[in-house]
Amino acid sequence: MSVPAFYVYPVPQGTSFTFDDLSCSDNVEKLFDYMQILLAVISKEGWDFLIQKYGYERLFEINNRSGWIDCETIEEFIEAIKYEKEISPEIV
Repeated sequence: MSVPAFYVYPVPQGTSFTFDDLSCSDNVEKLFDYMQILLAVISKEGWDFLIQKYGYERLFEINNRSGWIDCETIEEFIEAIKYEKEISPEIV
């Protein structure tokens, strides 16, 4: 079974983010913080969930608080998220 997102610490097992975890926007912001320093990944299923749960506008707001993806407009952010989703690994 795949998980929606994963953070590499604590070593060696890391931390899985569940769909319940991602239902809290503070956890999404924390995950984006980890993504910014290349310590976390979000699976395609995780992106699907986040987009459906929050929509691009709310994710853009969360991203702006985090400072992960440097985008000035929602359109730039949507393109960046589509790319992130496209390159997302399967997390097991």
